[in-house]
Amino acid sequence: MKSLLFDHAAAHGREYSVEWFCEPLAFVAGYDGKFDLIFLDIQMPGISGMDVARRIRKSDGRVGIVFVTNMVQYAVEGYSVQASDFIVKPAAPASVNRVMNRALAALDRSRDITVTVKNAADGRTAVLGAAEILYVEGSGHRITWHTEKGVFSDWGLMNAVSARLPERVFARCHVSFLVNLGHVRETSKDSVTVGDDVLPVSRQQKNAFFSALAAYLGRTGGGKIFITSPLRCSGTSSYSLPSF
Repeated sequence: MKSLLFDHAAAHGREYSVEWFCEPLAFVAGYDGKFDLIFLDIQMPGISGMDVARRIRKSDGRVGIVFVTNMVQYAVEGYSVQASDFIVKPAAPASVNRVMNRALAALDRSRDITVTVKNAADGRTAVLGAAEILYVEGSGHRITWHTEKGVFSDWGLMNAVSARLPERVFARCHVSFLVNLGHVRETSKDSVTVGDDVLPVSRQQKNAFFSALAAYLGRTGGGKIFITSPLRCSGTSSYSLPSF
Protein backbone atom coordinates (compact mmCIF):
# COMPACT_ATOMS: atom_id res chain seq x y z
CA MET A 1 0.00 0.00 0.00
CA LYS A 2 2.77 2.42 0.95
CA SER A 3 4.63 1.80 -2.30
CA LEU A 4 1.45 2.48 -4.30
CA LEU A 5 1.03 5.81 -2.52
CA PHE A 6 4.57 6.83 -3.32
CA ASP A 7 4.10 5.72 -6.94
CA HIS A 8 1.13 8.09 -7.06
CA ALA A 9 3.22 10.88 -5.54
CA ALA A 10 5.90 10.43 -8.21
CA ALA A 11 3.38 10.36 -11.03
CA HIS A 12 1.56 13.52 -9.89
CA GLY A 13 4.38 15.70 -8.60
CA ARG A 14 3.24 15.46 -4.98
CA GLU A 15 5.04 15.09 -1.66
CA TYR A 16 3.53 12.78 0.98
CA SER A 17 4.45 12.05 4.57
CA VAL A 18 3.17 8.64 5.65
CA GLU A 19 2.94 7.20 9.15
CA TRP A 20 1.85 3.64 9.78
CA PHE A 21 0.87 1.84 12.98
CA CYS A 22 -0.05 -1.62 14.25
CA GLU A 23 -1.67 -0.49 17.54
CA PRO A 24 -4.99 1.16 16.61
CA LEU A 25 -6.08 1.65 20.24
CA ALA A 26 -2.93 3.62 21.00
CA PHE A 27 -3.43 5.66 17.85
CA VAL A 28 -7.00 6.58 18.78
CA ALA A 29 -5.97 7.46 22.34
CA GLY A 30 -3.31 9.86 21.08
CA TYR A 31 -5.13 11.18 18.02
CA ASP A 32 -4.32 14.86 17.50
CA GLY A 33 -6.01 15.65 14.20
CA LYS A 34 -2.79 16.28 12.25
CA PHE A 35 -3.59 13.99 9.31
CA ASP A 36 -5.25 14.83 6.01
CA LEU A 37 -6.16 11.26 5.09
CA ILE A 38 -6.47 8.01 7.05
CA PHE A 39 -6.44 4.50 5.60
CA LEU A 40 -8.03 1.94 7.92
CA ASP A 41 -8.27 -1.81 7.77
CA ILE A 42 -11.63 -3.15 9.00
CA GLN A 43 -10.14 -6.05 10.95
CA MET A 44 -7.51 -4.97 13.47
CA PRO A 45 -6.38 -6.16 16.90
CA GLY A 46 -8.46 -4.89 19.83
CA ILE A 47 -10.82 -2.69 17.85
CA SER A 48 -12.39 -2.66 14.40
CA GLY A 49 -11.54 -0.04 11.80
CA MET A 50 -15.18 1.08 11.84
CA ASP A 51 -15.00 1.75 15.60
CA VAL A 52 -11.72 3.63 15.12
CA ALA A 53 -13.46 5.81 12.54
CA ARG A 54 -16.40 6.48 14.90
CA ARG A 55 -14.04 7.65 17.62
CA ILE A 56 -12.13 9.88 15.21
CA ARG A 57 -15.36 11.47 13.99
CA LYS A 58 -16.21 12.58 17.53
CA SER A 59 -13.39 15.12 17.38
CA ASP A 60 -12.54 15.46 13.69
CA GLY A 61 -15.11 15.85 10.94
CA ARG A 62 -12.53 17.07 8.44
CA VAL A 63 -10.09 14.21 7.91
CA GLY A 64 -10.66 11.85 4.98
CA ILE A 65 -11.17 8.19 5.91
CA VAL A 66 -10.61 5.35 3.45
CA PHE A 67 -11.29 1.73 4.38
CA VAL A 68 -8.97 -0.92 2.93
CA THR A 69 -10.74 -4.25 3.27
CA ASN A 70 -12.01 -7.41 1.63
CA MET A 71 -15.23 -7.09 3.65
CA VAL A 72 -17.30 -5.21 1.09
CA GLN A 73 -20.44 -5.60 3.23
CA TYR A 74 -19.15 -2.70 5.36
CA ALA A 75 -19.47 -0.24 2.47
CA VAL A 76 -22.96 0.88 3.49
CA GLU A 77 -21.97 1.19 7.16
CA GLY A 78 -19.08 3.40 6.08
CA TYR A 79 -21.51 6.18 5.23
CA SER A 80 -22.29 6.55 8.94
CA VAL A 81 -18.72 7.77 9.55
CA GLN A 82 -18.54 9.81 6.32
CA ALA A 83 -15.99 7.47 4.77
CA SER A 84 -14.36 9.08 1.76
CA ASP A 85 -13.88 5.83 -0.13
CA PHE A 86 -13.13 2.09 -0.02
CA ILE A 87 -10.29 0.05 -1.47
CA VAL A 88 -10.86 -3.67 -1.88
CA LYS A 89 -7.92 -5.94 -1.02
CA PRO A 90 -5.54 -6.62 -2.56
CA ALA A 91 -5.05 -2.94 -3.30
CA ALA A 92 -4.57 -2.29 -7.01
CA PRO A 93 -2.79 0.75 -8.47
CA ALA A 94 -5.96 1.87 -10.26
CA SER A 95 -7.93 1.83 -6.98
CA VAL A 96 -5.28 3.78 -5.09
CA ASN A 97 -4.98 6.32 -7.89
CA ARG A 98 -8.75 6.84 -7.96
CA VAL A 99 -8.94 7.35 -4.19
CA MET A 100 -5.94 9.68 -4.09
CA ASN A 101 -7.15 11.79 -7.00
CA ARG A 102 -10.47 12.37 -5.26
CA ALA A 103 -8.87 13.02 -1.89
CA LEU A 104 -6.34 15.48 -3.29
CA ALA A 105 -9.04 17.36 -5.19
CA ALA A 106 -10.96 17.79 -1.93
CA LEU A 107 -7.84 18.90 -0.05
CA ASP A 108 -6.86 21.38 -2.73
CA ARG A 109 -10.31 22.96 -2.57
CA SER A 110 -10.38 23.39 1.18
CA ARG A 111 -6.73 23.80 2.23
CA ASP A 112 -5.95 26.99 4.15
CA ILE A 113 -9.54 28.28 3.81
CA THR A 114 -11.13 28.80 7.21
CA VAL A 115 -13.64 31.21 8.66
CA THR A 116 -13.95 32.32 12.26
CA VAL A 117 -17.47 32.63 13.62
CA LYS A 118 -18.43 34.12 16.98
CA ASN A 119 -21.64 32.39 17.97
CA ALA A 120 -24.29 34.97 18.90
CA ALA A 121 -26.04 32.53 21.25
CA ASP A 122 -23.19 31.97 23.72
CA GLY A 123 -20.25 34.08 22.54
CA ARG A 124 -17.99 31.11 21.82
CA THR A 125 -15.74 31.28 18.78
CA ALA A 126 -15.53 28.49 16.21
CA VAL A 127 -12.96 28.09 13.47
CA LEU A 128 -14.60 26.37 10.51
CA GLY A 129 -12.86 24.78 7.55
CA ALA A 130 -14.63 25.43 4.28
CA ALA A 131 -15.16 21.70 3.75
CA GLU A 132 -17.03 21.46 7.08
CA ILE A 133 -19.63 24.03 6.06
CA LEU A 134 -22.81 22.49 4.61
CA TYR A 135 -24.54 25.76 3.78
CA VAL A 136 -24.97 29.29 5.06
CA GLU A 137 -28.36 30.88 5.66
CA GLY A 138 -29.02 34.61 5.75
CA SER A 139 -32.03 36.37 7.21
CA GLY A 140 -31.67 40.14 7.37
CA HIS A 141 -28.34 40.66 9.12
CA ARG A 142 -28.47 37.29 10.86
CA ILE A 143 -26.11 34.66 9.41
CA THR A 144 -26.54 31.00 10.33
CA TRP A 145 -23.74 28.56 9.53
CA HIS A 146 -24.93 24.95 9.14
CA THR A 147 -21.84 22.77 9.57
CA GLU A 148 -20.64 19.29 10.39
CA LYS A 149 -19.78 20.64 13.85
CA GLY A 150 -23.26 22.01 14.47
CA VAL A 151 -25.15 25.24 13.86
CA PHE A 152 -23.60 28.65 14.58
CA SER A 153 -25.12 32.10 14.23
CA ASP A 154 -23.49 35.50 13.96
CA TRP A 155 -24.15 38.85 12.27
CA GLY A 156 -23.27 40.01 8.78
CA LEU A 157 -24.33 40.09 5.14
CA MET A 158 -24.55 37.22 2.68
CA ASN A 159 -22.45 39.05 0.09
CA ALA A 160 -19.65 39.36 2.64
CA VAL A 161 -19.96 35.66 3.47
CA SER A 162 -19.73 34.74 -0.22
CA ALA A 163 -16.53 36.74 -0.54
CA ARG A 164 -14.92 34.73 2.30
CA LEU A 165 -15.54 31.31 0.75
CA PRO A 166 -14.13 29.69 -2.44
CA GLU A 167 -16.44 30.53 -5.33
CA ARG A 168 -15.63 27.28 -7.14
CA VAL A 169 -17.07 25.32 -4.20
CA PHE A 170 -19.92 27.53 -2.91
CA ALA A 171 -22.91 28.79 -4.89
CA ARG A 172 -26.17 30.59 -4.12
CA CYS A 173 -29.30 28.53 -4.74
CA HIS A 174 -31.45 31.33 -3.30
CA VAL A 175 -30.86 34.84 -2.07
CA SER A 176 -30.93 33.43 1.47
CA PHE A 177 -28.81 30.27 0.98
CA LEU A 178 -25.17 29.70 0.03
CA VAL A 179 -24.47 26.00 -0.57
CA ASN A 180 -21.30 23.94 -0.36
CA LEU A 181 -21.53 22.02 -3.65
CA GLY A 182 -19.51 19.18 -2.18
CA HIS A 183 -22.36 18.42 0.23
CA VAL A 184 -25.19 18.34 -2.33
CA ARG A 185 -26.95 14.98 -2.12
CA GLU A 186 -29.92 15.45 -4.42
CA THR A 187 -31.52 18.04 -6.67
CA SER A 188 -34.92 18.68 -8.24
CA LYS A 189 -36.11 21.47 -10.50
CA ASP A 190 -36.84 23.74 -7.52
CA SER A 191 -34.93 22.32 -4.54
CA VAL A 192 -31.57 20.95 -3.47
CA THR A 193 -30.81 18.53 -0.62
CA VAL A 194 -27.73 19.49 1.38
CA GLY A 195 -26.88 17.13 4.19
CA ASP A 196 -30.31 16.30 5.63
CA ASP A 197 -31.92 19.63 4.70
CA VAL A 198 -33.96 20.48 1.63
CA LEU A 199 -33.37 24.06 0.42
CA PRO A 200 -35.30 26.03 -2.20
CA VAL A 201 -33.79 26.91 -5.57
CA SER A 202 -35.17 30.25 -6.70
CA ARG A 203 -35.98 31.10 -10.31
CA GLN A 204 -33.44 33.94 -10.21
CA GLN A 205 -30.61 31.67 -9.04
CA LYS A 206 -31.57 28.42 -10.81
CA ASN A 207 -29.46 28.66 -13.97
CA ALA A 208 -26.36 29.98 -12.23
CA PHE A 209 -26.64 27.45 -9.40
CA PHE A 210 -27.06 24.36 -11.58
CA SER A 211 -24.29 25.57 -13.89
CA ALA A 212 -21.97 25.94 -10.90
CA LEU A 213 -22.94 22.47 -9.65
CA ALA A 214 -22.30 20.88 -13.05
CA ALA A 215 -18.91 22.58 -13.29
CA TYR A 216 -18.00 21.42 -9.78
CA LEU A 217 -18.93 17.81 -10.52
CA GLY A 218 -16.98 17.96 -13.76
CA ARG A 219 -13.85 19.12 -11.94
CA THR A 220 -14.04 16.62 -9.10
CA GLY A 221 -15.32 13.51 -10.93
CA GLY A 222 -17.77 12.79 -8.44
CA GLY A 223 -0.84 15.90 2.26
CA LYS A 224 -0.43 13.76 5.21
CA ILE A 225 -1.53 10.18 5.33
CA PHE A 226 -2.09 7.67 8.13
CA ILE A 227 -2.32 3.92 7.60
CA THR A 228 -3.32 1.42 10.27
CA SER A 229 -3.27 -2.33 9.71
CA PRO A 230 -2.53 -5.41 11.85
CA LEU A 231 0.25 -6.25 9.39
CA ARG A 232 2.22 -3.02 9.88
CA CYS A 233 4.33 -1.63 12.68
CA SER A 234 4.82 1.99 13.63
CA GLY A 235 6.96 4.11 11.39
CA THR A 236 7.19 7.18 9.24
CA SER A 237 8.13 7.61 5.61
CA SER A 238 8.17 10.53 3.24
CA TYR A 239 8.54 10.92 -0.48
CA SER A 240 9.84 13.96 -2.32
CA LEU A 241 10.38 14.39 -6.02
CA PRO A 242 14.06 14.01 -6.92
CA SER A 243 15.98 17.05 -8.12
CA PHE A 244 17.55 16.96 -11.56
